Amino acid sequence: MAVNKQRIIERMCETGVLPVFRTSDVKHLTAASRAYRDAGIGCIEYTMTMPGALDLIGQAAAALGGDVYVGAGTALDGPSVDRAVAAGVTFVASPGLNAEMVTACRRHGVVSVVGAITPTEIMEAMDLGADVVKVFPAGCVGPGFFAEMLGPFPGLCLMAAAGFSLATVGQYVAAGASIVTVPAQGLDAAAYAAGDCPAITRVAAKWVEAVRAARPRR
Repeated sequence: MAVNKQRIIERMCETGVLPVFRTSDVKHLTAASRAYRDAGIGCIEYTMTMPGALDLIGQAAAALGGDVYVGAGTALDGPSVDRAVAAGVTFVASPGLNAEMVTACRRHGVVSVVGAITPTEIMEAMDLGADVVKVFPAGCVGPGFFAEMLGPFPGLCLMAAAGFSLATVGQYVAAGASIVTVPAQGLDAAAYAAGDCPAITRVAAKWVEAVRAARPRR
C-alpha cells in the first residue's frame, strides 16, 4: 500500500506529540497505543531495541488500522529500514544521520526522521532528502536552538526529543519545534504497568494541550 508521506507528516504535526515506546514490558503495548490514539495522537513510534519489535509493530499496525500511523525508531541503517517497512511501518526514525537509512526510506516511500544537532548535520540531512530533522537530545541545546535554526532553514520540520518536561515543553514549541517526542511508557509509568488506559489518555491529553497552547497564533 502506497504511503502518503505528506499526510503522515501532517498527522505528526496535528497534535505535535509523538509517543515513543522503548520498554521490555510489552504486555499493555497495544492497549496503551489505543490510549494515545484516544488523546487525539495520530502517530506512535516503536523502537527497534524492544524485544520482538518487528512482531510488535506488525500487531500494532493491524490493531490500530488507519487510525494511527505506526513507525519504527532507532533504525541505524538501510537493512533496519527494510525490515521495519516489511513489518508495516509508515515512518522510520533514527537517533542520528545515516545516508543509507535515508536512502532506504526514500526507496520505500516512507517518512524519514533523522537525528541532527548541528547546522552541518541539518544541511546533510536536507541534501539527502530527509523529511523530519530530530534534534536529539534537545535538552542539551535548549529551546533557543530551534529558533536559531529556523532562520537559515525556514520551513524545516524540526522535532525535539528528550530533555524537557511538561512544564518546559512549551518553550521548545514556541521556539519552533513542530513535534516533540514523549516516553510512551513513562508519562505515567504506574498507569502503563497496570494497563490503566484512561489514565494514560488523561496524561497524554495534558501534553497535547501544552503543545497546542504554546504554538504561535497564526
